[in-house]
Amino acid sequence: MIVRVPDLSDEVRTLDFHEQAAKLNDALGANDRWVDQRFEEDVTVRAELYRSGTDVHFNGSVTGSVTCTCPRCLDEFRRPLAREFRFLIVKAEAGQDVEDDEGLDHYDGDELDLGPLVREQAILALDLAELCSEDCLGLCVRCGANRNREPCTCTS
Repeated sequence: MIVRVPDLSDEVRTLDFHEQAAKLNDALGANDRWVDQRFEEDVTVRAELYRSGTDVHFNGSVTGSVTCTCPRCLDEFRRPLAREFRFLIVKAEAGQDVEDDEGLDHYDGDELDLGPLVREQAILALDLAELCSEDCLGLCVRCGANRNREPCTCTS
C-alpha cells in the first residue's frame, strides 16, 4: 500500500488492507530458509498511521495463515500467523546514508510504500522449523512410513 506523506497529518488514520500472498511468497523465495513455508492467502493488515513533523508513525498488526511442511513427517499443515509491529519512519535527507533498524525505517520523496514493511513483519512471524505437532513421530528411516498415520513394519 502506498500513501502520500503530505496527505498525512497528526490525526490518526486507520488502515485496513491486504498484502498479496504472491508478493509474500516472492519475498520468501529470496531465502532458502523458508522453502518449507508459503502463503496461500493474502494477509490482513490493521494499522494506524499518522505524521509528526516529517516523521511517520506506523503501528498495527499483520494476521493470516501460512502453509508449512513438517520437517519430521513431511505432511503439510496450516498454522495461524500474527505479529504486532511499531515503526517510526523518518525522512532521509538528500545524500544522507540512512541505516534502518528494527522499528526504524526511512523514506524519501512524497510517497511511502508500506508493503515492504508489512512483508518483513509477516516473514518475521514465521518459525524456522515448524512441526505439525509437538509429538510428531516423523518418518521411519528405513521404510519411509509416516509413523503418525501408520505403524512401521520394520524390525529394529
